[in-house]
Amino acid sequence: MDIIKNDQKGKKKRYTISQHQLYLVRPNVWRKLKHENTIDERYRPMARRIAFMSYLSRPLQWLQIQFNRKKIKRINYKDQAPVFIIGHWRSGTTFLHNLMHKDKQFGYLCNYQTFVFTVALLSKKLVRALSRPFFPKERSQDNVKVSPYYPAEEEQPFTMISSRSGMHTFFFPRNRMYFDKYNIFKGITKKEKKLWQRDYLYLLKNISLYNDNKPLLLKNPHNTGRVKELLELFPNAKFIYLHRDPYTIFLSTLHMYDKVVRTQFFHDVSDEEIQDLVCYVARETLRKYQDDRHLVPEGNLIEVPYTELAEHPYETVKNIYKTLNLSGFKEAEPAIKKHINSVKEYKKNIFKELSPEIKTRIKKELGFYLEEFGYE
Repeated sequence: MDIIKNDQKGKKKRYTISQHQLYLVRPNVWRKLKHENTIDERYRPMARRIAFMSYLSRPLQWLQIQFNRKKIKRINYKDQAPVFIIGHWRSGTTFLHNLMHKDKQFGYLCNYQTFVFTVALLSKKLVRALSRPFFPKERSQDNVKVSPYYPAEEEQPFTMISSRSGMHTFFFPRNRMYFDKYNIFKGITKKEKKLWQRDYLYLLKNISLYNDNKPLLLKNPHNTGRVKELLELFPNAKFIYLHRDPYTIFLSTLHMYDKVVRTQFFHDVSDEEIQDLVCYVARETLRKYQDDRHLVPEGNLIEVPYTELAEHPYETVKNIYKTLNLSGFKEAEPAIKKHINSVKEYKKNIFKELSPEIKTRIKKELGFYLEEFGYE
C-alpha cells in the first residue's frame, strides 16, 4: 500500500507500507485498540490484514501462553534487577545497546523476536529462520546496520500483548492518551497503573524465559519517563541515561517519523501536527525524568552525554561498568572493541538547519533541559 502526500515544500512524497508491527497482535488487544480509536479510510486495508493475521495466529499464540505459563510464573527479579538504557529517541541509546549486548552475561530482546513475539517461544530455530528475510541490511532512519540478532526495544512487542503501551500513540497520533497514561502516568488511575505494571512485568518475564533467565539489558526510550514506576517494580534497577543536543534530537526525530513511524499510522496527520506531537512528547518525557531521577538509589544511575559516547565509546562503556558496579567488563572487552572497530566508517545523517521559529520554540519548551545539561 502506498501513501502519497505533499511535504512542507509542496513536493509529492511516497510512503510504502509493506508490513506492520501489529501483524501478530493478540486479538483482544486489537479489538480494544479499534474500540478506542477511529481508523482513517486509507489505512483500513492494512487494518483488515492485521485482523486476519492476528486471528490466523491465534491458536499458536494460545499454545505459547499455555506451554510457558508455569515457567513464567517462577521467574522473579529479586536477585538480578534489569539494567535500563534510557534517553529520548535519537540520543544514542541504540549504539550503546549494541555495544553492551556483546557482554554474554546479559539477556536481551532480539530484533527478530519483536515481530513474532506472541509465537516466538514455540520454536526458536524455526522462528529465527522464518523472520530472517524480513530484515533490511540498514535501518532506514539512520543507516545503522540491522541484524535479526541485534538487540531491540521491548516496547515494540509490548504493543502486541497489551493496549497499555505509550507506543500506541505512534500508531494513533491523534490519541495522546496512551503516551500520557503509560509513558508519563498522567491522568491514570491506581488500577490502570497496576495493570500496566502487570503487563510490563509479564513482557519482561517472556524475554527472560527466552534468554534462560540471564540478567536483562533493556533499551527503551519510552522508559525515560517511567523511572519512578520502574523502581516500584525493580528497586535495585540500574539506569543509563543518555542526553543529546535537543536541536539535533528534534530534527532526527522528525526524520524518524518521516522514514519509519509514518508507515505505521492509522491516522492522517499533517507535518505541523507531527511537530506538535514531537515537541509535546519530548517536553513531557524529559521533564518527568528530571523530576524522578532523584529516586534512583546512589550508584545506580549514570548520565552520559551523546558526544562522549560517540567520540570515546570504549572509555564510555568502561566508565559505565565502573560507575554502576557492573561485573564482566574484562570478559566482554574484546567483543566490545571488535564492534567499535566494525562501525568506524559509519556516517551520521546530515540535517538541514532549523528555522529560527523552531529554535525559539525548542528553547521555550525545553529550557529546563537546556539549562540542566548545558546545551544553552
